[in-house]
Amino acid sequence: MRQRGVVLETEGAFATVSVTRTSMCAGCEKSAGCGGHCEIHGLIDLGDHKMTARAKNPIGAVPGDTVEIETKSGTVLSYAALVFILPLAVAGLFFWLGSLLFTAEAAPYAAAAAGFALTFVFVALFDRSRRKKGPDITIVGKPDLTGPAEGEADGEGPENGAT
Repeated sequence: MRQRGVVLETEGAFATVSVTRTSMCAGCEKSAGCGGHCEIHGLIDLGDHKMTARAKNPIGAVPGDTVEIETKSGTVLSYAALVFILPLAVAGLFFWLGSLLFTAEAAPYAAAAAGFALTFVFVALFDRSRRKKGPDITIVGKPDLTGPAEGEADGEGPENGAT
């Protein structure tokens, strides 16, 4: 997954990059011209879409540089599963165990709630151990913000035999 950001500060081989979170509206065919009248618009946070991320800086970007950062798609998907799917799966497992082990009517619900909360303790500990290993995000380059040079759009440049 690639995204553009702006380097805020550097510290040795790492940089803090400001990136804009994307939302479901980013891919909308109306290109933000809808006025926010769809059902999804009310469900998503439309506040400040800026966040910061710590990234490896192998290219030596400096504060103020616009850069392209990359995270492996598998990493993003595994973290999403860890945060969104694992708590529900553990809650379901604890609900089932609570219904087997206890006779009280509320026991499975209490067990499910405990399993759900316990999962986030695990996620917090996992996050702390991951941070010690360094960021999963890498600055991979500086995007060309000027666009293609005149005459080079659509393969018309001299490297393609055009004169």
